Amino acid sequence: MCTDILKLLYDADTFVQTNSYVSAYFDECKNKDGRSPYGDGVITGYGSVRGRAVFTAVQDESFMNGSVGSAHARKISECIDMAVKTGAPFVLVLSTLGARLDEGTALLNGYGQIMRSLAAASGVIPTIAYINGQCTGADAIIASMADFTVMPEKNAYFAVAGADTLGAGLGDRAGSASLNLTYGTLSCAGKDMSGCMDIIKDLLDYMPDNSECLIPDNESGDDMSALIDTSGFGTFDEYDVRKLISEIADDGKWVEICSGYAENIVCGFMRTGGRAACVIANQPSVKSGVIDSDACGKASGILAFCDKFNIPVVTLTNTCGVAASEAEEAKGISASCALLAASFANSSVPKINIITGRAYGSSYLIMNGKNTGADMVYAWKDADVSVISPETGALIMYDDEIRTSADHIKARQDAIVKYRDEYASPLGAASCGLVDDIINPRETRARIISALYLLN
Repeated sequence: MCTDILKLLYDADTFVQTNSYVSAYFDECKNKDGRSPYGDGVITGYGSVRGRAVFTAVQDESFMNGSVGSAHARKISECIDMAVKTGAPFVLVLSTLGARLDEGTALLNGYGQIMRSLAAASGVIPTIAYINGQCTGADAIIASMADFTVMPEKNAYFAVAGADTLGAGLGDRAGSASLNLTYGTLSCAGKDMSGCMDIIKDLLDYMPDNSECLIPDNESGDDMSALIDTSGFGTFDEYDVRKLISEIADDGKWVEICSGYAENIVCGFMRTGGRAACVIANQPSVKSGVIDSDACGKASGILAFCDKFNIPVVTLTNTCGVAASEAEEAKGISASCALLAASFANSSVPKINIITGRAYGSSYLIMNGKNTGADMVYAWKDADVSVISPETGALIMYDDEIRTSADHIKARQDAIVKYRDEYASPLGAASCGLVDDIINPRETRARIISALYLLN
């Protein structure tokens, strides 16, 4: 299993082991010569992944079910430390039934070393955890300390509590990839091991080696000035924004993060014009792209990662507004929105905002507005940019006309159109400096590429 993972992850004949002769000295682990098998159930080392150096630690299920002992933990910790020292990404492959209880409380030191090393790596090098089998207790916490977590759709378990604890309520879904995607605790799920390794390699392509360097450009066969197909992406259409992202991305390829969680906002990584960028987009097909607490948390989390590694951010703004309900107030929607607004405002990376549809009041501000973070703001020519929604604005501005009309319904509809024309057009926003330019939607990809090369 370990050999298969290493072959799938690394370029051929490039992997080099480190600490390959480390072994434990506990009676339960001894073989005939009084020592445990070399390696102590974990393979550590480095090699080339698509031409770039990457470190990894792979737990070996064939030895004591991949259980964690002191020497085992020390090997992982030292591998992470070496990755930090050399400025290379780190991939941790987890498949373990847990701790070797015969080592007693000394094992807490080993787990603590891994946690400390991962914490020290945060913001210095990209880290990815791949759950290849069982991952519970402290190991699940360690996996969640990585920047991104990946697991296959089947034959893996990821949860702090064991299956015997969760099984009664969740059944076969307990610890599954599908459930973790729903919870937001899993970044990506692959069909199988090979699919997961492809995801990991793709993720690494969108990231720098470390926080001190830039992401290498990739040559793309796509025409940088080509117009995109925007049919079906109208201001009030409930389209799937993933299709729009595919139009913008080179060759239509990108990686989505936390796809099953807070589905009213879509986050991921793409290349456009050969330049890597993070994309954060409201999802019109889910709750009309409303911004709620979960959406704010999801976007803020990926923004924090991008800010550490100087990854440019592209936002596609199209939302009916901020969620208004008792449940959202109980979850602290104002604090969540404040976090997202501050994340954009405090981020020092290049930020480009494309207003593709609706951007009203607070939602304009917290979704990478001109005065709250964006370096460049472009609006589609039919977009709405307003202090409040046209539906609400019409009732306030033209209340007398509506009330005195013989046909209230038609009068209200006419008032909404009038409000949009007079107070919600992108031209009005541009005249106030909230929008840099009003563009043809088909030019979106070309404008983003131009801005990325200017700003980065």
